[in-house]
Amino acid sequence: WFLDNLETAARPPQYEYARLNVDDTITSKRKLLHLVQESLVQGWDDPRMPTLAGLRRRGVPPQAIRRFCDLVGVAKAANRVDIGMLEFTIRDELNTRAPRVLCVLRPLEVVITNYPQGQVEELEAPYWPHDVPKEGSRALPFSGRLYIERDDFMEDPPRKFFRLAPGREVRLRYGYVIRCDEVVKDESGEAIQLRCSYDPDTRGGSTPDGRKIKGTIHWVSAEHAVPVKVRLYDRLFTVPEPGSDGDLTQDLNPESLVTLERCLAEPVLSAAEPGSHFQFERQGYFFVDPVDSTPGFPVFNRTVTLRDSWAKIAASEDTTKRTSPAPGAADRPSQQDGSRRRKKRSPVEVRRELRAAAPELAARFGRYQDELGLAIEDADVLTGDLELARFFEAAIEAGADPTRAAKWVVNEVLRLSRTGGLAALAFGGEQLGDLVARVDRGQLSARAGRQVLAIMAAEGGDPGEIIKQQGLIKSADRGAVGAILDALVAEHADKFEALRGGRDGLLGFFVGQVMRQTKGTADPQLVQELLRERIR
Repeated sequence: WFLDNLETAARPPQYEYARLNVDDTITSKRKLLHLVQESLVQGWDDPRMPTLAGLRRRGVPPQAIRRFCDLVGVAKAANRVDIGMLEFTIRDELNTRAPRVLCVLRPLEVVITNYPQGQVEELEAPYWPHDVPKEGSRALPFSGRLYIERDDFMEDPPRKFFRLAPGREVRLRYGYVIRCDEVVKDESGEAIQLRCSYDPDTRGGSTPDGRKIKGTIHWVSAEHAVPVKVRLYDRLFTVPEPGSDGDLTQDLNPESLVTLERCLAEPVLSAAEPGSHFQFERQGYFFVDPVDSTPGFPVFNRTVTLRDSWAKIAASEDTTKRTSPAPGAADRPSQQDGSRRRKKRSPVEVRRELRAAAPELAARFGRYQDELGLAIEDADVLTGDLELARFFEAAIEAGADPTRAAKWVVNEVLRLSRTGGLAALAFGGEQLGDLVARVDRGQLSARAGRQVLAIMAAEGGDPGEIIKQQGLIKSADRGAVGAILDALVAEHADKFEALRGGRDGLLGFFVGQVMRQTKGTADPQLVQELLRERIR
């Protein structure tokens, strides 16, 4: 109006630019105020909040925010930016400034039975192991009693699990190669201690005999570890556009903050100053909280994970890449005249919509997590289809452990049913449950169980009968296993003499040879017991 009523021919142009919309978060002050007033967050400086105070307390460097804005650019058309772009700039910035240290978030005790009692070594550990020009290292104490991450051990590991398991070897970061010989459990059956042996010739992780060690895990010395408190922050919302259905609170991520009170860190972290950045190796980037940390007891806020853990839940490989227009792109004419391009929905989004339309599936989604103890990823997959949910429940009714049955359904059954669906399978949930229960009871190994499952998928049949026909029952016959072992000792006499001379790493060689000849049916603990008898 003002320009229209001026008595001049000059009419300066007016430009309007789009606001910055970031997926999985909100920037509306009104909505942020609602979160604070309803105590859904812990204030304006809550590290989950997209405020400057919140980002600062989470440990986000200002340089990362500026680079994020440079990457996003300025556009006229409405658009949304993947928050993964911000996380990328944070990782890229902290990668050059955060020293690497060791911290165990969920400790599991490890006792090295053949390590000299009372001995303590100091291992040289660099702060930047992959960046040669960087300087600085620290002495890392190593003793016969350690703590490792609970997730780095599985009693019956799946394929491609390269960490610690009974009879398997793993490399300790900067330390030695150890092998798990015995698992100590509590009354509930949960592992509370691992009794392992170490190879003294593998200091620094090398293997003089050339054997391949695929897994490397982090650890801390039990006698020297310091207790720390760790807060694992994640995205505040579970959907790209929070509140799009009118209810913002329904989209909150219940796992956006997980507080771990009893974490154990290497000694150097006891003197960590507030405002310092660190990378916990294999865990993520962390920031010493400037508010709640006290001298000698730092509190660490996770700034960002090492990789995008959200991708597993969001199935990002099935979604179209969401990027903002390049600077100036909005000035060019669009074939759609400014309309937004339709995005391909991810499988997670499809399953979420199915649950929203089917209360029966939604109820199962909550019950599978709360009552059966399933991980959110497994519960999500199993409740995306009513037929699949019923298949899973039939396996449980047949005696299978819910968490174990869920893994078999998600990892094995869905793979077998890709072409014709569940209806085309020659077996049902009852047969799968019987098979999983047999594996859990130790009647046959997980590897043999997958062989039985493949036969069931091709020909059908009862798992028990297939096991008998194929001769896959786990062998506990001392005589039969001993005969195989004696033949191997005679064939590899040089390796056996080296084992008797103290090369404990060769124990795994003989166990592996027996397992190979028995097609995985021999009991590994029995093999180790018989081998030790022969060493004496």
